[in-house]
Formats: sequence, structure tokens, C-alpha cells
Amino acid sequence: MNYFSRSHNRDKNLRPPDLYEYSIDNYWFKAARLEDQVINQPLRGSHTADVVIIGGGYTGLSSAYNIQRKFPEKKIVLLEGACCGYGASGRNGGFLAATDLLHDYDIKDSQLRQDRIDVSFYGLKQVKQVIADHGVDCDFQENGMLNLAFSENQVKRLEKYYKNLNSIGLKSTLLQGEDLEAEIKTPRAVAGQITHHGAIINPAKLAREMKRVVEELDVEVRERTVVTRITPGKVHLVDTELGEIRAPLLVLGLNAYGHKLGLFKNRIIPMCTFIVATEPLSLAQWESIGWKNRQGLSDFRVNFNYSVPAVDGRIVIGGSDLVYYAQDSLSSGNEKTVTRKIKKDLFTTFPQLEGLKFEYAWGGTTAVTVHRTPSVGLLKGHDNIYYGGGYNEGVPSAQTAGRIIADLMVGESNKFTNHYIVNRNIPYTGPLIVRGLGFRMYRWYLSRYD
Repeated sequence: MNYFSRSHNRDKNLRPPDLYEYSIDNYWFKAARLEDQVINQPLRGSHTADVVIIGGGYTGLSSAYNIQRKFPEKKIVLLEGACCGYGASGRNGGFLAATDLLHDYDIKDSQLRQDRIDVSFYGLKQVKQVIADHGVDCDFQENGMLNLAFSENQVKRLEKYYKNLNSIGLKSTLLQGEDLEAEIKTPRAVAGQITHHGAIINPAKLAREMKRVVEELDVEVRERTVVTRITPGKVHLVDTELGEIRAPLLVLGLNAYGHKLGLFKNRIIPMCTFIVATEPLSLAQWESIGWKNRQGLSDFRVNFNYSVPAVDGRIVIGGSDLVYYAQDSLSSGNEKTVTRKIKKDLFTTFPQLEGLKFEYAWGGTTAVTVHRTPSVGLLKGHDNIYYGGGYNEGVPSAQTAGRIIADLMVGESNKFTNHYIVNRNIPYTGPLIVRGLGFRMYRWYLSRYD
């Protein structure tokens, strides 16, 4: 399974990847005061390192954090095309769910079952660790998750999830009637479920703080450094717009942006999601909808919503649709056809908020795989190129990927390096020309069961 596009390295006339726009109406960026932060200088000239990491999102930052702790003597250089946290790591819905990697609930072996739980919970554990050890401020609130069902079909899916969690010893609570209304006041929901594991965060703050942490560990971070070509070998050559760097070890933390460098083409699908943030709610408005326990809120529809209460009193809500743009194009701005759906969904869920204004709207590109699970490991045919991507939901999974990559680099055999996502084959996504049509048909098929 070689995820490099051979033509990319052979064709010297291949144009560099698209530059990404920088002005994004992202509430998380604003709350993190990104405009006031120092964006590091780009890589210029010719350099060498022991490890080069490409990508300044959670995969790259977590890899830098974990590798540096295992190899404090190594020179590690992280290259980011814009600024750390620029992509999905700084734009997502703010969920830090602990169960993202739990897909197999009928494991009979008790030790293997516990190992799977430990790995799935590790992303949350690592964030808590960097908060405790390094004073990271990311508006972390560990209040669990609240899932809603709007129809009988969704209730069945919710009950199945409830049974799956309980079967591996993870307690959750089903809600209906007065119990449900005590948690959230919406005429739309017919049932709910509280899971007592998971947190909400400002994802941009987490990314920017992780940048600070790895720099304090002596990782060299180069932002505004667009990689234009990778020439793999015993010692890899990484060309950038203004410089070049050579290293014997390479980590690819690109997720949805990898295909711009000829990586994971026809394997990882770049998908675009969109989010809005309201104005701050008044105390009366908050009381009208309940939500006093401030969980991450989502529903069990195919085109589901996910929302969090921000620390300054506004609601951040995304979802309602997932968009594929032809030719695997990236979307980093706004898509009004989707944000209109999100706003409508908010008022359908909470009609008592009708008239509430929206102050931010943004989008970004994430990545999905056909089997809806990520893959982390060594690139086929290369014993010195590590990667992580295709997370589908990536805040905790990408944190865990950094730990897995570091353990693989050491050569350890443990519950992380033996996890089912390690070197997991990423299925072929189908021809580029029909990919969008196939995705729409699949979503339409699933939506009939909402």
C-alpha cells in the first residue's frame, strides 16, 4: 500500500500546492487572539534535522511532543504551511470525545478490550496531561456528551450505541420525558443519552498552546512554510517555497491536505464542513433551553449537528451537511447554502431562541475514509516515513496518532503499536470523476433512515 503518487516525484513541472487564504471568520481564532500572536518565520536556505514533521495540526504537534520526549537529543523541525492550528485542528466543533476509536464492541478477550478502551481514551488523557504539566489554556471543560434522537429510527441507533458502551463497561444514561427536559429543553428531541466521558475545548487555543509546549521542548517550528515537493530516500529531501531540509526520518501529519503533495490520492477524501457562532445568549435565553451541564451536544441524524456552549455565552454549532467539492478541492471559507441549514437547524431545535443573531461563520476541510476509521503507521515501502490521517473525527484521534508514531519510531510493541488502526489499509475511494456523485448517493441512502 504505497500512498505516494509516483508521478508527483517524477514530474518536475508539477505546480506547487495552492496557497491557502488566511482571513477566516473563525470564532475560535478570534477567541484565541490569533491576530495578536507571533507567526514564526518560514524556512529559508538549506538545513538538516533528525526528524522533519510536515503539518502543524494535532497530528504534527502531538508527534513532535511525543517524539521529543522519547528522543530529547534529536533535532526535530516541524513545517507548517500557514500557522499551527490553521486547518481542521483549529476550526472544528470543539468536541474532545473519548470514544472515537471504539468501533469493535464484541471483543471477548478482556485484556484486549481494556487496551482498546485505553487507546481510545488516550487523546483525552494527553490533553489533560499537557494542561496539567504545561499550564495549557484551551477552555477545557470535561462535562461529557449529550446525544439526542429526533425520530424512532434515531432512538434505535441511540439505544444500540448505549448497549455497545455498556457491553464494554462504559456507563451512560438514557433519557426521556422529564429526565430529558431536565438536561435540555427542546421540542425536537424524543430521547437522549448522556455519556460521562468527553470534553469540550477551544480547538484553536489547544493547537496554539501545543505549539508553545513543543517549542519549550526545543522543537523548531517553521510556519508560513509551504512544502512543494518530497523526495523520499535514506535521507529525505523536503523542498519548500523558500528553502529545503534533509532528514532521515519524516512524519506526515497532513490529513485532508496530503493529496496536494501527491499523498494518499484516491484513499483519503477531503470533505468540507461548516460552523457558525451566535452572539452571546442572555441569562434568560440560557434558562429557556436548559443545557446547564454544558455537555457537547449532538444528534443521531445522518446530517447531524454538533454544538458546544462557548465560555463567553454563545453557541457554536456546525454540521447539517457535509460537502464534497469536485476534484478533491479544499474549502477554507464559508458556504452559505450550508450555514443557512445550520441556522435553521438551531432554531428548529430551540425555537425559543428565534431572532438570535449570528456573529461568525466559517468552514474547513477534514478527511474521511471509506471505512470511517483512521490509519496511522509506516508508509508502505518506506521504513522511515510515518503518517497519520483519515480521522473522520480527529481531535482525540490525532493526539493519539502522535503517541503511536513515537512508539513506532522507538520500535516498541504495545497496545498503541498493536492497535487495529496501525498500518490499516485505506480502501480505494473510486474514480475522481464520480466520487462526488457516489458520496451524494450514499448520503441520500442513509438519510432515508433518519
